[in-house]
Amino acid sequence: MSKPAPSAAASPAAAQVSWDDRRRYPRRTKPFQAVYWPTAEARFPAVGLDIGGGGLCLLTQQPIPAELHEVQVVALIDEHPVPITGAVKWNDTIKYKEQDCFRYGLKLIKIADNDWENMMNALSLAMGIGSPASGTILTAKQRDMLVPKRVQDQISDALIKRERLDRPQADILPLTEYKFDGYTMRKGVPYYRLTVRSKRRNLSGRHLEEFRTSILVLIEGNGVIIAD
Repeated sequence: MSKPAPSAAASPAAAQVSWDDRRRYPRRTKPFQAVYWPTAEARFPAVGLDIGGGGLCLLTQQPIPAELHEVQVVALIDEHPVPITGAVKWNDTIKYKEQDCFRYGLKLIKIADNDWENMMNALSLAMGIGSPASGTILTAKQRDMLVPKRVQDQISDALIKRERLDRPQADILPLTEYKFDGYTMRKGVPYYRLTVRSKRRNLSGRHLEEFRTSILVLIEGNGVIIAD
């Protein structure tokens, strides 16, 4: 739900998907149809300017009442209606075809788990070169962007406790490789899905045993779930 330049509404961006480092979400920038309900009785059409894992930008012909802090929206994403509740974070007024239009940045506060997963994994598949797509091995830069160092340490500690990774030595990095498997949402909480490949020396110390562990990493906040 990044705030676009004033010309963005008049001329939609050429790229359909972009990567926002601040949110660590892919973001659809192709306009889409939407409907919003400022009240239970009122229903108005709108245009979505962008949408991502954390929010969306909505263009309306009528202003949303200032006292309304949450808005019910149905976004039409790839012909699929997605019900969303959004909190208004910012707004402004722009000219479009010589008429005043109103832009709103909405933070996602409610969306069905399956709808969020489907939207995010579709966006992930459409990402360009250099951005993580589902099923790819993360570069060190991508890994560090998605998974903070303190969370990587949590993952290493969990693998060590499960005897899937040797305890690191001062001059040796942990033998791990991160694969990005997409996005999932559980009870409204968004996660990255990762597979971490790790190695551990067997009891003889002569051979390395290899393990692959499915891990969920909180996107907003710190914490991991070992899924197997």
